[in-house]
Formats: sequence, C-alpha cells, structure tokens
Amino acid sequence: MAFHDLTPNKSAPQSAKALLGLGSKFICTPKFTTGSLQSNYSRLERDMHLRVFFACGNELDESPEWDKSKLYVKSDWRPDFGDIPVWVDRRLSSFYVRLQRLFKKKKATPNLLPFQMRLFEMLSERRDLLFPEADKGLGPCAVLYEQYIEDALVHLLNEDVYQQLSAEEAAESIDMVSSLVHDWLKEYEKVIGKMAHTYIRNHIKNNAESPFGQFYIMYKIHKGMKDGKWPTRPVCSDVTGLLHGLAKWVTEELPPLAKQQPSYFKDSFALKDLLMAIQLPPNARFFTADAESMYTNIPTEAALEAISAFIITKRGDNIYSEALISALRLVIRFNFLKFGDTYWQQISGTAMGTPPAPAWAILYYALYENNLVQRWRQNLYFYKRFIDDVIGIWIPDPDPIQDAQLWSDFCKDMNGCQGLTWKCEPPSKKVNFMDLTISIVNNKIETDLYEKDLNLYLYIPPHSSHPRGVFTGLISGQVLRIRRLCSNQANAATNIQNFQARLLARGHTPCNLNPLFERAEKNAHEY
Repeated sequence: MAFHDLTPNKSAPQSAKALLGLGSKFICTPKFTTGSLQSNYSRLERDMHLRVFFACGNELDESPEWDKSKLYVKSDWRPDFGDIPVWVDRRLSSFYVRLQRLFKKKKATPNLLPFQMRLFEMLSERRDLLFPEADKGLGPCAVLYEQYIEDALVHLLNEDVYQQLSAEEAAESIDMVSSLVHDWLKEYEKVIGKMAHTYIRNHIKNNAESPFGQFYIMYKIHKGMKDGKWPTRPVCSDVTGLLHGLAKWVTEELPPLAKQQPSYFKDSFALKDLLMAIQLPPNARFFTADAESMYTNIPTEAALEAISAFIITKRGDNIYSEALISALRLVIRFNFLKFGDTYWQQISGTAMGTPPAPAWAILYYALYENNLVQRWRQNLYFYKRFIDDVIGIWIPDPDPIQDAQLWSDFCKDMNGCQGLTWKCEPPSKKVNFMDLTISIVNNKIETDLYEKDLNLYLYIPPHSSHPRGVFTGLISGQVLRIRRLCSNQANAATNIQNFQARLLARGHTPCNLNPLFERAEKNAHEY
C-alpha cells in the first residue's frame, strides 16, 4: 500500500500510488545543477572571517544568557575587512576559483519518470482531492476536499472550544493582543533579559503581516472509523502567530517544573531503563490509560489558577513568577487561528501546536495525580505518564471480586480531575505503550519494539535527492533505537532484519545496505 484512501467509495485514483508511494520526504532533482556558488561562498567567507577574528585574541561579548537560552536572533555582524589578515582572503579567493571549475550549471537528470511528472501535474490540478499526512507518521492519506472541510468543522463548530470571528473582529483582537504583549515586554524587559526581549520583538515583527496560527487536522486512522467517519486530531501551528515568540519563552521556563513531577519521564528509552530496574512482586500486571482529547478538554481558567499557584509555590511570589504567569495567560487565552478564509479563537483548552502545550498538560494533571497515586499506593507499584498516556503496574487483590471493585474505583478516581476523561485498559501481562511492547515473562519485564499495523514504512527511496549522509543517519539511528528498546537482543536482530527488508523493498540494494548496517551495528555496540 502506498497511501491510505479515506475517500468515500475509495474514489482516489489508484495511479496516485506511483507518486504518493515515494513518501512525503522524497526530494525531486532540480531542473538544473548548481550554477552560482556566490551565496555559499559569501557564507563561507563570513564564517572564516569570524573564526580568524576571534582566534586572534579578540574578545566576544558573551552574556550569561547564552548559557541557558536558545532564544536569540541570528546576527549578521562580521568583522571589518581591515581586521582580517590579507593571506586569509587570498587563500579563500584561490579556493573559490578552483571550486568554480567543478560546478557548471547544466540540465540535471530527473528522478521522476515522465508519467510520474504528468501524474504530479494532474493531481496538482485536482481541486477535489487533498493528501494530508496521517497521525502517528502512518503515511499519506487521500481525502476529498469537502470531506476535509467537514471533518475540520467538527472541531471548529464546537462552541465550547472555539468561537468564530469576522475578519474585522479578528483584526481588532490581534491589535489588542499586540498591545498587551508590548506592555508585557516593557514591564518585564529586565526580568527576561536582552536576548529573549529581542527574540520576542523580532517574531512579532516577522509575523505582523499574517499574525494568526494555522489550523489543520490529522487523520487518526489507527483508531478506526467511528459512526462512519474517520476521527481526526486538531492542530494549530502557531509558528506564524503573533504570540509565537512569547510562547517559546514560556516553553523555556515551564518544562523544568513539569520535569520535576514524579510521573514524568523523557522518552521510551528512559521508560525502558526505569522498567529494567524494577523487581516485580508476584501477580503484578501492567495497565495503560489514554486521555480523550486532553489538550482541548483542559479547562482554561481552572488550569491557569492551579498552575499559577504551583509556580508561586515552587518559584516564590516574586516578579519572575509574575512574568511567567502573565505570559502564560496571554499565550493560553489568546489563541487566534485561521482556517482557509475563516478566523477563530480557541476559548477553552489549549491547541496542539502551541509550544508550551505539553508542559501545560503535564502540570495540570500532575497536580491532581500526585494525590491520586498516594491514595492508591497499595495497588500502584509503578506509575508514569507521557502527557496523555499513562502506564502503571497494578498489584491485584487476592480476592477477584474485591480486585474488580478496586480497579473500577481507581478508574473513576482517575477521572476525577476537572475536564479530563481517561480510557483505562484492564491490567494484563502484555501491553503496547508508545513504541514499546512490554511483557511480563517468568515474573520479569521484557520490552520489544512496537509498530502500528497501518504503518506504510515509506522510507527514503534510493533515487531521492537527499544528501548521502541522511540515509546513513537513518540506518544508524534506527539500528541504535531498536537495540536500545529491545531487552531481548534476538528480538532486536529480528526487528533489524525487518527494517532491512523494508529498505530492500524500497529499492535499495544489499551491496549498498550491508556496509551501512555493519557500521550501524558497530556504533550501537559502542554506544
């Protein structure tokens, strides 16, 4: 399968698989090879001048902010030519002359067949078809234009979450938010530092022309159809939004508080390490739980009140906490977005795509679950959460009837946090969680790689115009990931063989793959 046809009656042209099957990361060869190297040479020249300038003992005006912040605006400063030794420019010029001889502009050989080019033009002209990506990286989908609009409006027309605005109301709202952000910058300039202040102002300036977040949906095909429709995940990319710079600052300040929560873990590798250190008691069982639409269901004002109080408790009642709480309120309350030619404001919850959303969601439920775990400590041997996914180890009561009642009461208690609903899977010896299959075998924990059945595995084909190092990195990264996630190395070897077989099916040859896999295995062994 090259794509998921979600159209009614499977009406997408089957010939589309010849193009969509290449994968969304496929890079077409440009019409012409590199001609002018001037832009690349100018960059090389500036980089060389900077290194020579500071190697000669000139001091860099470093701020302590550089050590802790990634919020900076890239400088275009360069030393005066008079500060650079003559021999540097002479050698650079000689290098450039010789380099130009190797690069002549000429027509490139296309990596698409003529019928694929015609197919691309045909699909581009089809206004009734769209090809969005499926959720969880499961590959491209084919949907009708009207179908996509209808599925998006399922979310936007929920009046408890979104409010539609006219173009005039949207413009007035943006002007109001712009004024509030500038007031915030003026009041807390000394608190956030010069770098962050410049970064936020720069984003406001760059996004002023189109200051709205962009709303789109992703199809959750792994969930299956419900009532004749495919479920979707609403996403609002705020990269173009007016508040993006401020949201990035909040994202630097809020996650450290989220990472302090007892239920927090970073990723699958960290979870596996935690599990491997556990000595299981008899009759232990794993369970999982999944929050339903967590981001949009978190009540905005209740969450702001609870998280603000927590910030003050942890950081103190001072101007720093005041700045963070004030910024958080701006980012969460004033999420204005655009869908096509319509304008909306999210009035409840927060949008997936807003930078501080994960930390926000982690903290909100953590303030409830910390007490929950304490109340159920006799039955909860292990409990961790990755945003909206919970995994735990349940110690059952010897009496099956009593245990069933305790499990039912625990599930009800999990749903006691305002706004959130959790779907709890009953305890068992084997669960799938994130990209892990976790099992109890002979009273010991084993982990294996978990991959969803609908994954199309559209890896980069050999004729894509990617730099060679990208494909090498793909193999090295995947082999290392599999070796780290699998507790049984025989299972790891099987998963690596499956990965290699999928690359062969994509058109790669054994003579090219074998050396890369040997090197990847060596790197994984030395990791």
